[in-house]
Amino acid sequence: MSVIAGISSNLNALRDQNSKIPKFRERAITQADQYEVPAKAMDELALDSLDTMNTAKQSLITIGGKNDRDVACYAVNAADTTTYFNTHYGSIATGIGTTTGAFTNISGIGADDWVGFASITTDTLTAFQYPKVEAGTLNVADDDPRAGSGTVTINSGNAGIGVTTIHTVNGGSTSRIFALTNACHAGVDADIDAAVASYNSASTGISTFIDAANLVKNEKTELRFIAWSLGRQIGINSVGITTFESVLDALEDPGLGGPY
Repeated sequence: MSVIAGISSNLNALRDQNSKIPKFRERAITQADQYEVPAKAMDELALDSLDTMNTAKQSLITIGGKNDRDVACYAVNAADTTTYFNTHYGSIATGIGTTTGAFTNISGIGADDWVGFASITTDTLTAFQYPKVEAGTLNVADDDPRAGSGTVTINSGNAGIGVTTIHTVNGGSTSRIFALTNACHAGVDADIDAAVASYNSASTGISTFIDAANLVKNEKTELRFIAWSLGRQIGINSVGITTFESVLDALEDPGLGGPY
């Protein structure tokens, strides 16, 4: 076999591949897009749950963080502070402790008066993503499709993104709340109970949506990696085709001693 014949065979093989690969690539892209539909729907349901949960936490922050009650309302010792938050807030209240009035913003309280406090931190919903294989991207310029991976906050504009949806309890902003005496708590007891119940109910349901989202996101991402790989191969083949074509022109040129 001549040199020209051998290179021509390789060239034709690459051309043949590039005529067939796009069909398989488009099939993978189409299937990935189909998986993104339920991924988006599940993320949106998880966002609804997150909104309910954080609305409940904000209600508790508004109630518990109120700093202009009668100063006698805040007169709770260390032992009673722990009991108070464990009883009325459960796991929503963290960082339970006591301090003195000098280290609070409570209006009118004495600098040496003891105050019981805790923290409430909002929850977050994020996604781990590979940006080079997200919808509309499939960037084959880099050698590694995992480059630039990381987490992004999920919102209504990017629901369905990424390979995993992650609910982080207490992953957001933190606010301080105060323990109240029994007499003062009685006035807000029903509101606190309702907010805690709302949070607990939504936090139980959110895992159902996240589990479903992650199942279909995994399939979606695998298909996008396949599409990326096929797109990358098309690019590599195209470089080879150009190279072989240039080489053949030289090998066939009688002025260069050809044909070989």
